[in-house]
Amino acid sequence: MADGIQAPGGTLGKDAFLQLMVTQMRYQDPLQPMDNSQFLAQLAQFTALEQMTNVAQTESQVLQAVQTLQRTALHQWMGAQVTVSDGQGGTVSGAVEGIRFGADGTPMLQVNGKTYAIDAVQSIDG
Repeated sequence: MADGIQAPGGTLGKDAFLQLMVTQMRYQDPLQPMDNSQFLAQLAQFTALEQMTNVAQTESQVLQAVQTLQRTALHQWMGAQVTVSDGQGGTVSGAVEGIRFGADGTPMLQVNGKTYAIDAVQSIDG
């Protein structure tokens, strides 16, 4: 969720929520002020929004860190002897000649001129 007044797609961010709440408090009728329970409910909604935003940011950072670690670890596989499943019940052994990433970011190993998914690896022999 965006911090600005209006995020792409027309959703309101946390700053807009706070501005609306302050505006509501500023223009309330002094003879009939806003009910405390309404104020607390809005504050609880804001707190929940803030926590969801923090969780989403943390999740994104963790995912980026895992992807970086994965890419770094995969480079250590270059030249290593591996045994992979060929997808037809057999296995193929050979040195890792290259590492590629599919359109979805899935790592693929090139062994003996063919490409295999990372989950096809059965063993690594340094």
